Parts: sequence; structure tokens; C-alpha cells
Amino acid sequence: MKFNKFLLLFVSLFMGLASLIGQNRWDLGISSGTGNYLGDIGGKELPGRDLFFDLHLDQTKFSSHLFARYRFNHITSVRVSFGAICIKDTDVASGTNSGRFARNAHFRNTLYEGSVRVQGILWARPNLLPYKFRRRVSGEIYGIAGGSLFNHNPQARLTRKAAESHYETGLITTNPDSFDYNLWYDLRKYQTGGVAYSQLSIAIPLGIGAGVTLNNDWRFAFEMVWSVTFTDFLDDLSGPYADTNNLNDIGVILSRPSGLSHSSGSQRGNPGRNDAYGTIQASISKIIKYQSAYSKASYGKRKNKQRGSTF
Repeated sequence: MKFNKFLLLFVSLFMGLASLIGQNRWDLGISSGTGNYLGDIGGKELPGRDLFFDLHLDQTKFSSHLFARYRFNHITSVRVSFGAICIKDTDVASGTNSGRFARNAHFRNTLYEGSVRVQGILWARPNLLPYKFRRRVSGEIYGIAGGSLFNHNPQARLTRKAAESHYETGLITTNPDSFDYNLWYDLRKYQTGGVAYSQLSIAIPLGIGAGVTLNNDWRFAFEMVWSVTFTDFLDDLSGPYADTNNLNDIGVILSRPSGLSHSSGSQRGNPGRNDAYGTIQASISKIIKYQSAYSKASYGKRKNKQRGSTF
């Protein structure tokens, strides 16, 4: 239900912007590329760091968006997009980091994102080719800033080692042989951190892009965008370990996947730093050569006058 409301809000915003259509000012397209995450899982042997230093590049996933862009003038444009960003990570990728190795957490998540981004031209050239060429190729470099609303649902699998360990110590009563270790469980449902967080959140995307336009017809672009979120639960890790008395057997295994009996209240994640995600995408779009009724009327009048004039 919440996702349907989220999609309805995005469509309403898109339809509102659509009323601004003008000649050659719209382009519609698709973008795709990578999806990465930065949060409580990441890095190597060092403590957690900001920006891109803790990225696990081997955990890169896929992202894709549909978008519409409206150009207000030769400097400013706005892009409305909707798509999916897949992210994942695991403490195993942190190698020798003893704290993360002992936690042994992992997750996957798909973010369904709707965004409005303002693009400001930093550099532009009307034609990148010598004038002797018949084709016209313009180029530009632009900055990106805006806002996003996204729906997410982190998931993880049960680990047999953890299930067997917790069964032996009496934390769970279900026989480990009865679990499905190939199934991905919704972590929010089991409140592994003792928090019923929202699946909806917002983010601030910031980035840079470069694009070329061929004959004022097709546009090709390459963008790098980093989104700072207002949630710490993209990976389901934030704050202390939940009290096992408040968790069922599956929740105990998901919250303590290493098999260690971490005491309730001990550190599981860092609540003082929100998660972030980023994309590197290539896009292709078609410029819509639309002429408004006013423009047609004005052009028609001028054309009729020209036909009736004498020299």
C-alpha cells in the first residue's frame, strides 16, 4: 500500500511538469549502470570512513531508470525519473576487520526510487565537430542536485553455522535442519535491531554528468550520482543488538548470523551515521520535437505574410 502511494505521488509530480511542454525542450529516455552502497558494512581493516573509501567494489549491483527531462533555458533543466537501484554487501568482504568478521552480517536491497533533479550547465559547446561535417554534435558538462523518495526492503539469508550454534546454546528451539537456507527473509519484518523502521525514506542526490546531443535529435549522457539518505537501515544495521527475548528463532539467527551470542545492548551498527548509495549510469534519450498551438499559430501567420509579400 505504501509503495502504491509512493508511485502515485511520483506520477502526479510528473504529470504536473508535463504541462510545461515546449518546442524541443523535452527528452525522454532510459539510463542504466551500477548500484553501490555505503553504510555499516564496508571497508577493510580500518574503522569506518566517509565518502567512497569503504566501498566494496566487488559488491557492485545494477541500476536502471526511466526519465523525462525538461530544459528551461540554455543553462538549467530538470529531470524527473523513476527506477530501481540494487545494492548488497557482506562483512566477509571486509577481510581482516575482526569486529565485522565477528558480526558476519550481509544483506541485499532494492530501492525503488522517484527523483527530481536540477541540472546546471557548467560547460557547453554548441558543436564539437568542424563545420565541414554535415552532422551537428553539441556537448555539455553539468552539475546535479535534487531530491529523491524511495521504498526499500533489506533482506538476508539464514546461515546454518549460526542456526546450529544458537540451537546448541539454547537461544533457539527449532531444529536447524528444518530451515530453508536459500530463502531471503525480509529483515524489517523480524525487527533484528529491535526497531520497526519505515520502508519509505528520502535522499539528496548530488553528482556530475556529461552529455552529447546528435543533430538535436538524440542525446547520450554519462552521470555519476551519490545520494545521501535520511535512514540508517538500508542494511538493517543500526544501534545495538536486540533482546533475544523479543525475537523468534528466525529473528535470532538473522540478528546474530555469526553464531556468537552477542549480549543485548552491545554495538551492532553505528546509529550516528546514515547510509548512502550511488550510481554510475549511461543514458540515451530522444528529444521530443513538439510545437505548441501558440507557436504553430504564430509561425503560420508569419508564413502567410511571407507568401503574400512582394519584393
